[in-house]
Amino acid sequence: MNETKIDSAIELTSSVRNDLFDHVALSLSTIEGKLKFLQSENLQGESRFSDDFSEEVAQETLQNVQKTRKALDEIFANLNKAKNTLIFS
Repeated sequence: MNETKIDSAIELTSSVRNDLFDHVALSLSTIEGKLKFLQSENLQGESRFSDDFSEEVAQETLQNVQKTRKALDEIFANLNKAKNTLIFS
């Protein structure tokens, strides 16, 4: 009975980690890539932004995405620790 609970907990942590990766981490990567592209110069060497405000909003958003990705990485690490604790206990 105890093994079944441990197996269920291991399965749940793996499922949560996979869902976070598939539905959150990949989306954040896409957003980050698009924001970095926006901040690059166009083929004529000019800014892609028409005004400073838009550029500032893009930079702030990119920083928020990177901060969120860092927090998500910590969640992944904690899930892995919990799973390993269950497996090796």
